[in-house]
Amino acid sequence: MGKTEVAIRVSHELLLRDKKSVIFIEKKNKLTDACNQILGHLSGRHLSERHDLISIAKRRLKELKEDTVIVLDNTEEIQGKEFDDFAEYVVKYAPKVQLILTSREDVGFTSPEIHKETLKPLDPDSSARLLLRLLQESAGNSEEHVKKLGELCSGIPLILVHCAWLLKDGFSLAVLIQELRDNPIHLLKTSAEGVYNALGRFLDKFPDDVVENLVRVSVFPSAFSSKDLGFLFDDQFELESIKTKLVKSSLLQKMNNEMVALHPLVRDYCRAERKLLKMEHVGTEAQHKFNHHYLERLRRLSKDFISKDSALDAISAFRNEKVNIMEALNNCLQDKSSADEKEFGIDVANSTEVLDFLAKVLSPPADCTKLYERCYYIAKDSGDQKRLADSLNSLGFRRLCDVAHRRGDRGTLEIFQQAHDIRMTLSEEQQKCETHAHIICKLGLCYSLQVTRHSHSKGSNR
Repeated sequence: MGKTEVAIRVSHELLLRDKKSVIFIEKKNKLTDACNQILGHLSGRHLSERHDLISIAKRRLKELKEDTVIVLDNTEEIQGKEFDDFAEYVVKYAPKVQLILTSREDVGFTSPEIHKETLKPLDPDSSARLLLRLLQESAGNSEEHVKKLGELCSGIPLILVHCAWLLKDGFSLAVLIQELRDNPIHLLKTSAEGVYNALGRFLDKFPDDVVENLVRVSVFPSAFSSKDLGFLFDDQFELESIKTKLVKSSLLQKMNNEMVALHPLVRDYCRAERKLLKMEHVGTEAQHKFNHHYLERLRRLSKDFISKDSALDAISAFRNEKVNIMEALNNCLQDKSSADEKEFGIDVANSTEVLDFLAKVLSPPADCTKLYERCYYIAKDSGDQKRLADSLNSLGFRRLCDVAHRRGDRGTLEIFQQAHDIRMTLSEEQQKCETHAHIICKLGLCYSLQVTRHSHSKGSNR
């Protein structure tokens, strides 16, 4: 249920249980229009705009003798000083009136008589039940898959309903799940245009400074703390002021452990539509800062890992920050990244300390192998022979870390041999480095493993 549905349900309960009169005012563009409609409900007639409608409404509400609930729905458009004065007057001087507002914005005054209720998304089970009811439990939609779909819809009824329509029209459930997971904005833009446009209209209502900071924090892939945000802002006061403003506007949701999170769909929209929001430079600069902050963090943790006293702390810190560190690596190594960003990502990943650290702690191991395969293909396409040799060395080392390859593997040997051959074509100065020594050492190990494997094979034949 959204804000409007909750307000209707609450007022309905008050009407039936407490026998109160209920006046429901739909979204208005002016406070005078809302006041005129309230007066129409109370007196049975509407007044012309030449009357002071706001003052008349205040007086009539103050004089009411019957318990009355007034629901003002979607008041964002009319909120401001005049509206705040009206709402404060009703709270203070109209004892028979209960006012229910549905809005994304706080009212501009404080009072112990005000109660705020922040609506949360549907939980996964409720999302799944809603989807199954909408689909009438049609064949081919298992509860497990529908529950996964509900999670990807982030508990938003509007998205759930659109997904149900797509499925009813024959859209593949498997493809829908994949697209919501990998590229939700593209899916909404092409198959649920109403939802996509609603996101745009939602963000368009906010001032430029709010959207600007929203685009900044959208670089985080999941929840974050004030401490995490430090590198994006000039000082702690600016950071806290901006975070508070975003929370107040319901753009950031408070989580446990003093963390806050941006809604996944708003985050993805801010990332995908930076140009449309006229925040392309802001987004690019924030992502650059994010990438460099977390890859430098990876370098520091890798150096701490070498020390016996701090190794466990480094592993624990990496696990806590893994999502952000891997996001930074993936950002640098994606196709649309600049050549400088790709080179920076490859150099960090291939550095000796980081290679040793990731090969030990990145789980599952297949993710580490994929990372270095990506480095290899980027370096190969760029024609950069030094980085190609470094990436081959990293990929070979990752393969050696697998138990299955300690018995000797021809493919791993060939990777190190190729890395060695490329290295030998580089200048003498470039060969004087730890990576070159690493390649020679591991190539020798691969040859010895091949000999050992061959000897065992001959022994078994005898």
